[in-house]
Amino acid sequence: MKMTITPAVFSRLHPKLNLIFLHVTQMDNQSKAEEAAHLLKEVEKVIRLTFHRETIKNKMLLAPWSVAQREFGEGARHYQTSVEHLIKDVQHGKELATRTTITNLVRYVSLKYLVPLAVDDRSKIEGDLQFDVASGKKRTGLFRSLKKGDVYYHDAARVLGAKLNYWKSPKTLPTPETKEVLVHLDILPPVSKELQKKIVSELTSLIENFCNGRVVIDQLNRAKKSVVVK
Repeated sequence: MKMTITPAVFSRLHPKLNLIFLHVTQMDNQSKAEEAAHLLKEVEKVIRLTFHRETIKNKMLLAPWSVAQREFGEGARHYQTSVEHLIKDVQHGKELATRTTITNLVRYVSLKYLVPLAVDDRSKIEGDLQFDVASGKKRTGLFRSLKKGDVYYHDAARVLGAKLNYWKSPKTLPTPETKEVLVHLDILPPVSKELQKKIVSELTSLIENFCNGRVVIDQLNRAKKSVVVK
């Protein structure tokens, strides 16, 4: 599978955008789901104590996404990242833990470091994967569509998700039986290279210990706009 990112994404978001990918194979996605859920519940407690509705946008690690969102025009329109959706779900008392170990770990790390993360079942991705900017209205499902200027990613068959105005296709969500996934981490300044390495290292360690998976790391940025995942 070849993954590519178009130059338009950097113009739309930020020239220093870095998409980090963890390709996980040979994984056990259910034996330690409850243990991973325990980690997630602990960070949820911190979020409840730390965040209030009016403070979400003021947090340093969410600030770059707020700036990027304003570049989409229509100043009143609010775009939410996956992190913001998770925080709001915690505030509303929604259950975040799932029966899949990898999803619990991804949500834990996303909330701990306040960075957007997504995960797809690799076996459900059809053909190559591309990250792009919508040039016009594009249907993503029966009741959803992308607007012109939305940043999204797709395979050969369908739109899989939107980066801002967050949305994720249920078609490629991991299940307890999933053996191979693609985790993507969206990095923008002011997240430093040191913090980026720390996040990736911790997530890799968690996946190896909780899922017994083999992890290969790669990235897409302005200097490397395509990569082949074997």
